[in-house]
Amino acid sequence: MYDIMRPLPRDAAARLAASVPGPDFGQRLLAHIRTAASIANFGAFYIADRARPDPVLSVWSGEMSDYWFNRNARTILSNPFLRDDIASRIAAAPEGGLAIEHWHPPSHDPRAPIYARDGVIERVTVSSRTGRAGFLSFYLRGAEAGPISAPDLARLKSVLPLAHELIGLRHRIVGSEAFHFAPRASASALRERSVAGFAGLSMREAQVCDLIVKGISVAGSALELGVSENTIRTLRRRAYRKLGLTSATQVVALVLGAGS
Repeated sequence: MYDIMRPLPRDAAARLAASVPGPDFGQRLLAHIRTAASIANFGAFYIADRARPDPVLSVWSGEMSDYWFNRNARTILSNPFLRDDIASRIAAAPEGGLAIEHWHPPSHDPRAPIYARDGVIERVTVSSRTGRAGFLSFYLRGAEAGPISAPDLARLKSVLPLAHELIGLRHRIVGSEAFHFAPRASASALRERSVAGFAGLSMREAQVCDLIVKGISVAGSALELGVSENTIRTLRRRAYRKLGLTSATQVVALVLGAGS
């Protein structure tokens, strides 16, 4: 004899959690955040090992196009001061807890011209660390919405802890969206997970390996990353040496094999 039971009801938070692995997670999460206050865009920077803090863009969504969001992220991550700023905010978070900050860039900050160009006036960040890893999620306020008021901030603080935890969960499940050209076949994702020799690659070396896997030439890689062809050749040689390889073909085989 079978018992006929109705499925358990799902509230909004449960439905949002169920969407974590899906392609529309970013849009769903942003819609949830906007029930508290107007936010134009959100994203997150992830650090796999705080002893070797190389942040990567993990997930993002909003009104800004993917092209500009990634371009802005590359600009930020190419600046040592801003990379260190991300790492220091994560390090300052309490172990197992969250640090929430409301911030707008002073005129001398390297992010100020980026914010001004994109119509962003303020951000709220949530930082956390657990063991060797940590990440910072950020929520950008558009100029048309005006400054974040005290009631807005209070409402955001009620929803952002859940948003931050779900972003971290998504990263652990599917990795960084910036490297989703081939699921499970990314040197950058393998590096983030400290897989074998990939853990020793720098962020740039891993990115160059990603482009090798995509079949992009030295010249194309230089255009993609905004550096010279000589720089790409140097990064390739360093990656080959660290991985114990001698050719692009071997890199492809190793990445595909490690990711399978």
